[in-house]
Amino acid sequence: MSARHAFNLNMQDAEMLVELAKLLSNQRVRRMRVELRQRLGSALSLARKHWDELECLENERVFVTFKPGHAGWRERLDEPNLRPLLRQALVAACAAVETFCADRVMELYPAAIRKNPPPSRLLELSLTVDDYLTIDRKYTKKGWGLRQVVELEVRQRASPAPGQIGKLFALVDKKGLFPQIDKARKVAKNTSTQDLERIVERRNLIAHTGDRSGRGRATINVAEVETDLGIIVEIIDALDQLTRP
Repeated sequence: MSARHAFNLNMQDAEMLVELAKLLSNQRVRRMRVELRQRLGSALSLARKHWDELECLENERVFVTFKPGHAGWRERLDEPNLRPLLRQALVAACAAVETFCADRVMELYPAAIRKNPPPSRLLELSLTVDDYLTIDRKYTKKGWGLRQVVELEVRQRASPAPGQIGKLFALVDKKGLFPQIDKARKVAKNTSTQDLERIVERRNLIAHTGDRSGRGRATINVAEVETDLGIIVEIIDALDQLTRP
């Protein structure tokens, strides 16, 4: 699987979480009408004594019926309770960036290691005695063993943070990427760096503090998450073009 294909699949997870939050948003204020409960109860072959326990969730896209014993989900799926889906969408999107960067660096690695000399940052990676002995014992083609050691280091260093992305791509001699990303996105200098730093900071709050803010949790809504996912796709589109093997 290519770096870009893997990114697209991982972003689909993030986008699905946002779509699910939108799909489960309730725009209905009042309870289901008596006549509708009766018709649905009959259509679902429920005992007449349970018809009054039916409840629903409705918006312009779906009409969801909660069966008897589950009517409480209508209140549990109010707007604040859908925020975990949006928070996890940001976490998934940042993971997609991290994976893309590691995958793309490894796609560029074969050409980089064949250079004479290889990039200085790549040469600075450490090899332990255990690594050397493992390569010597397990691999006929030593280059494959070296690649495994390098890939492990690359994936450990991978991060969606702009500074770390720059350091990671420097291993394969790709430098000055974020100014070029700004030009590709047609935005002001440092905009892409600032955008990604802000998104990663929010991801860190979600992952490490549960998105706490004061005595509660920070608000989050569909519009802002969709905007951030769009920014991430724009940045990766540009990074993909700039670093494609």
